[in-house]
Amino acid sequence: MLVPGLLLGALTVATFVASFGAFLMGRIEASRGSSPDGAFVAVTSFRRYEGLIPRGPGSGGDKAGALEVLRADGTSCGRAELPMVSLGRDLRWELGSTPRTATIIGAAVWNLDACSVDTSGW
Repeated sequence: MLVPGLLLGALTVATFVASFGAFLMGRIEASRGSSPDGAFVAVTSFRRYEGLIPRGPGSGGDKAGALEVLRADGTSCGRAELPMVSLGRDLRWELGSTPRTATIIGAAVWNLDACSVDTSGW
């Protein structure tokens, strides 16, 4: 009778640990902005556990994160990891060029017409 109780207890603990780990790996939206023509949306996010890491005053934007560009219909054009979520403010929209692009220098270039992202050059 002791062994089934221990197995059930171990299974309960393992389920809790896995669920809590999945919870901590979830993303929290930090900011959202639209392209000048409104056809695209840029969403900056960070992992939930990043908010638990102590940082100095005024350094909340120094946590690692990601920027994802979406079409207005919600289709993702790709996500690029950022060393700091504050870099999401540096997104530059080039809508007058062919192809239309969005760029964060040092992180990624999105081809908005093909709805793709290139992070290989960085």
